[in-house]
Amino acid sequence: MYHRLSCLPDRLDSLLSLISYVESEHHSNHHDGIALQLLDKVESSILFHTFCSLFLPLYTQQFHALKMVGKILAYLVCLCCLLGSTFAYENPVVNNQCPDPGVFLLDEKTYFAVTTTVNDSQVDKYPMRISNDLVNWTQIGYVFNGKNTPSWAVNSFWAPEIHYISGNYFVYFAARDKTGRLCVGVAVSQSGNIDGPYYDPLGAPLLRNASVGYIDATVFYDEPTNEYYILWKQDGNGNSPQIPSIIFAQKLSKSGTSVVGERYSLIQNDLPWEGAVVEGPWLIYNSPYYYLFYSANAYYDQTYCLGVARSKNITSGFSKFPTPIVKSNSKWIGPGHCSVVNIKNTNRWEIVYHSWLVNYVGGNNDRVLMIDSLLWENDWPYVNTTSPSISQQPNPI
Repeated sequence: MYHRLSCLPDRLDSLLSLISYVESEHHSNHHDGIALQLLDKVESSILFHTFCSLFLPLYTQQFHALKMVGKILAYLVCLCCLLGSTFAYENPVVNNQCPDPGVFLLDEKTYFAVTTTVNDSQVDKYPMRISNDLVNWTQIGYVFNGKNTPSWAVNSFWAPEIHYISGNYFVYFAARDKTGRLCVGVAVSQSGNIDGPYYDPLGAPLLRNASVGYIDATVFYDEPTNEYYILWKQDGNGNSPQIPSIIFAQKLSKSGTSVVGERYSLIQNDLPWEGAVVEGPWLIYNSPYYYLFYSANAYYDQTYCLGVARSKNITSGFSKFPTPIVKSNSKWIGPGHCSVVNIKNTNRWEIVYHSWLVNYVGGNNDRVLMIDSLLWENDWPYVNTTSPSISQQPNPI
């Protein structure tokens, strides 16, 4: 067996040289990068390291051969992906209405998503979906089923998110009150389970301003300080005349139902491509920076896009990446309003967002659910081709 292993390096080097050539020949096509992503996944997998650890004590000198076996396995997985196997997906992952997706990681491999209610006449509000892989989603119900809709909320049931705070699940959402003012509300799970039922513990909005609307609330837990923060948008573009759109942040009480302390202004629309709008905030921490993802410009056309800003301080000092990180292309129009989720126990991140299909933009057309991998360069996140993927991609999980 030692002799067989000893001849592996030369044989595998030849095969890897061939693979390297094939990859270089395909470098400019739409499969570029898939093999490398899969290689990273296989080489970092528990199975690969277990395989090597079992053989390493006996055949230490053959570790090079074993590692190359792992690389060959990665490229075999890549081949299956390119042939359309179950290792691949293609956008959209949900091909019907899923605007403003708020995605929550329940455990190591269970994700929940809640989305905007498009039709105000619909009795049930905020569809809930569940997935084990961020690709295949099953609808399981609604946050509000008509009987438990907050009494103050009249219409415009937008941009919900589910968060876990102090041992329970909370939904933060936007809706208009009886005066027509857009407000941020909160609902808490009555059962303690993520699928509810949810009820309004306040009987009134959590955040309201008499002169400007508030929408697009998100919650971020800052582990080093054990503090929760709620972020939201001042809907300045909805005023006449318009005023700046601002993303605010403020500490959230441990009860999840009140804000405390000072309100901080993080960013506002001040770049030409942002138009009159910054909205849909989502905050993550990836050392050494806090990253604030946001949407900009007009949600109903090709100018809508995703941007990002970063800071080493959660409440100030955010500098923006100068251009959008996801924008329209020949197939997908107006990508925006994202969630950014970590693949548990990895350093990989996925961005989940909505988009219109070209020629089906605005009005009653569907904003469908999309997912793409976040890549990193010089401590800035980006999406390959700076636009939604239009070909098969490796499954994130």
